[in-house]
Amino acid sequence: MGRPKAWLPWFGQTMIEHVVGKLASWMDEVVVVTSAELDLPVLPARVVRDREPERGPLGGIRDGLAAIESPLAFVTSTDAPFLSALHVDALFDSGGACAPVAEGHVQVLSAVYPRTATEQADALLARGEARPRALLKALDFEAFDARGGDHQEGGFAPWHGFNTPEAYLDTVRAVDPGATAEIELLGRAALHVEATRRAVPVGTLGEGLRALPKELGLVEKGRVARAHLVSLGGRELVRDLGVPIGPGEQISVLDALAGG
Repeated sequence: MGRPKAWLPWFGQTMIEHVVGKLASWMDEVVVVTSAELDLPVLPARVVRDREPERGPLGGIRDGLAAIESPLAFVTSTDAPFLSALHVDALFDSGGACAPVAEGHVQVLSAVYPRTATEQADALLARGEARPRALLKALDFEAFDARGGDHQEGGFAPWHGFNTPEAYLDTVRAVDPGATAEIELLGRAALHVEATRRAVPVGTLGEGLRALPKELGLVEKGRVARAHLVSLGGRELVRDLGVPIGPGEQISVLDALAGG
């Protein structure tokens, strides 16, 4: 992806703010498990740090379950903008471990796990197992038939996510074909244009920069030119032209010396 999924823009919010905001409107408690290295925006949730991020998603699920007070927890990934209360409630109705199955695939990161599953998770991790499906199998989970479209939003399944920039951008365009981001030119680049702010269609950073006048020299040898730096939302500096820029995102192009 080239950047943390939690910080991907999603129509006025970051992805993590959108997903947590949805869950917080339905749930009594929301726990976010993240790595020690990743900063997050202020959220209506309790944030816990993944003790062993090298253990994969099963380790994160274990740490999240250990932090909750409720007997059952709905577990989702960060990149699930189409979650619905109907979907979550249907899984909770099982009263125990439950996961949707669609086209033969168990959706392990859109499933319900009991809080007491931490012991089974520890045992699996001790054996070198890192797959959440192994935990669901150990819990004798109930498979939820997810073939129907009743729980979908805009034609997307509640667990729909994206592992590549292309998948993210395709999803954004499906929601709003006219979605745009804004590029602001600062420093030397701003001296050569009349309008220092330009709306560009969502796409990769390279596509956005190439929509600006070529004489600005923003792209060099397949990367952001050495004379410039690009800031995404004032948080991270990037040079990779393949990084996706999302709806409503503010991108700043500044002099390399100004950015350190």
